[in-house]
Amino acid sequence: MLELARHDRPPFAVEPVQEPLVRALLVGKTVAASRLGVRLSLSASSSLRDGMERPEDLVTVLGNLIDNAQDAALSQHRTARRERPFVEVRLRERVGVTEVQVSDNGPGVPSAKRQWIFTRGASTKRHAAGHRGLGLAIVADVVSQRGGGVSVTERAGGGARFTAHLLRACSRVGAGSLS
Repeated sequence: MLELARHDRPPFAVEPVQEPLVRALLVGKTVAASRLGVRLSLSASSSLRDGMERPEDLVTVLGNLIDNAQDAALSQHRTARRERPFVEVRLRERVGVTEVQVSDNGPGVPSAKRQWIFTRGASTKRHAAGHRGLGLAIVADVVSQRGGGVSVTERAGGGARFTAHLLRACSRVGAGSLS
C-alpha cells in the first residue's frame, strides 16, 4: 500500500478499466513489474465496465497470466539481451463475454506444448526455483467454470499471446437453456 501511495497516477491510463479490483491489480502489477525492469502496459483498445459478476475470477485469470508473461519476458531478456521485457494487457467486453489478452516478448510457447501448459503440474520453469505449474492450470479451471476457454498463440514479432474468454452469468444461463 505504501508503494502504491507514492504514485499520484498510475504509469498508464487505467480509466478504460472501471472495475475497481481489476484496476487495483493492474496498478499493483505495474509497480511490481517496473521494479523488475518489465514494462507492463494496458492496450489503448481496452475497456471494462464496473459492476461485473465475480470480478475475483477476472483478477485470478489476469494476475496469473501477467505473472507468467512477466517471467517469460524476463527469461528471454536475460538469455538473448533483446529489447526491454514487456507485457501488454488488453481487456474487452463483447456481447456476453469478457475477453482478456496478455502478450509478452518472451520466448513464446512451442505449438507442441500449447495444450499441455494448462494442465496441473506442467511448467517450463525450473521446479527448483519454486515453480509448481499451477498458475495456468488455475486459469484454465476458472475460465472453464465460467463457461469460457483459454488459448495461447504466437505474438507477432515473437513471444506469446494468451487469450481467455469468461462468459457472463446471463450468457451461461442462456447457453445452458439452448440444449
